[in-house]
Amino acid sequence: MANQSNKMKPMDAILMSVGAIIGAGVFSMTGVAVGAAGPGVPISFLIAGLAAMMVNLPYMVVSSALPARGAQYLHVARFVSPLFGFLLVWNLVLECIYLSVLGISAGQYLPAIIPALTPKMAGAITVIGLTGACLLNVKTSAKVQNAMVILVLVALALFVAMGIPYMKYWSFKDMFSVKGLAGILVGVSYVRSAAYGGTAVVNLAGEIENAGRTVPRSIAVSTMGVSLLYALVAMVAVGVVPWEQMIQQPLSVAAKAYMPSWAFNFFVIGGALFAVLTTILAFLMDISRAIWAAADDGMFPEWLKVTNKYGVPYRIIIIMGAIGLTPILLELPLDYVFAVLNAPGMLLGLLATLPALVAPSKLPKKFEQAWFKMPTWLTWTLVLANIGLTFFLSYNLFLTLTLPTILGIVAFYGGGILYFYLRVNKLKNEGTNLIEEMSAYDPSWVSE
Repeated sequence: MANQSNKMKPMDAILMSVGAIIGAGVFSMTGVAVGAAGPGVPISFLIAGLAAMMVNLPYMVVSSALPARGAQYLHVARFVSPLFGFLLVWNLVLECIYLSVLGISAGQYLPAIIPALTPKMAGAITVIGLTGACLLNVKTSAKVQNAMVILVLVALALFVAMGIPYMKYWSFKDMFSVKGLAGILVGVSYVRSAAYGGTAVVNLAGEIENAGRTVPRSIAVSTMGVSLLYALVAMVAVGVVPWEQMIQQPLSVAAKAYMPSWAFNFFVIGGALFAVLTTILAFLMDISRAIWAAADDGMFPEWLKVTNKYGVPYRIIIIMGAIGLTPILLELPLDYVFAVLNAPGMLLGLLATLPALVAPSKLPKKFEQAWFKMPTWLTWTLVLANIGLTFFLSYNLFLTLTLPTILGIVAFYGGGILYFYLRVNKLKNEGTNLIEEMSAYDPSWVSE
């Protein structure tokens, strides 16, 4: 647990959530969504934000009542199953490869600032640099994140503020009449991922002031605030040029129509680049805390949980950075890597939603006293709806994979289950009951 003086302030937590949500997606996927929704794309972004909030609400309920470092892992291990808790973390180890996808995305922009860099070099430098930033104390990492998030918000605010006077093609009526509701909903499928990420602060709760209140509030403020900003950006994009010209085009096409060169360069390079960087930093901090919590339980060797002078699990973070670098250095096809990660990853991610169904009956007083509460029937409805949607999306991703790849995925998770039981038996022979350790509640959860 971090010292109070080293904890993130509420605004730090909000900006961390904002940084986790805002990625390069809004810069590149808006044009794709325009092809489906036409001038109704702002509504697509708003619906995507509401959909993200529906997914986030169960996390907010549990994190408000039972905040902790590595909370997503702890909640699953304590309230659902130690094996499921381990599988959630095992899945996060594989997801470290996603750093390479983000690194290459940043690598597409850095050469515009430093022409001597190739995208491969720039991607590697990005992952290494932000891995280094996460080795500092959490307040310093938060300051780095704050600075980058503010730059991204300024870039998007400039896009909106400077574009509104040039909006001659936008009509409120057209948003609903050109492509209709069906088109708007198809647009949601393209931009829904751009609204997710606010739950990154759940695993950082042990390093946030007044986490029971700050974490759910940060998730809500960041998710809805960013979704509203996205809608305004999309409205300007289809208002400054005819919406047909924005189909399959990046936001830079709209920006070029009215922004002076200095603002345009800042928007394209500063905005898009730092949007990716904020996502990488939040990703590193989020996942490292879940793995750290599992290491604290004894699920991984002792040396993995060692911290540096800032109280940061530096070995975990360095290993994460190394895993993220590998696909960049090997020049693996990143679109395929993305599918390999997300097809099983979305299914395993569902485990983190199950504690919302179980924990309230185990520790009712904590949930009654929590800052954020929700009716039980609504929690069940949202979790079950999310499970249904996730199975559908995961199935469609699995259809894009080859049989050898699917067998490799099965082998990876099967190997994880084998490791789990070997680790349990090893520690049992040494006099430690790992299952008991992984089932024990955090002392703060049972205190009055």
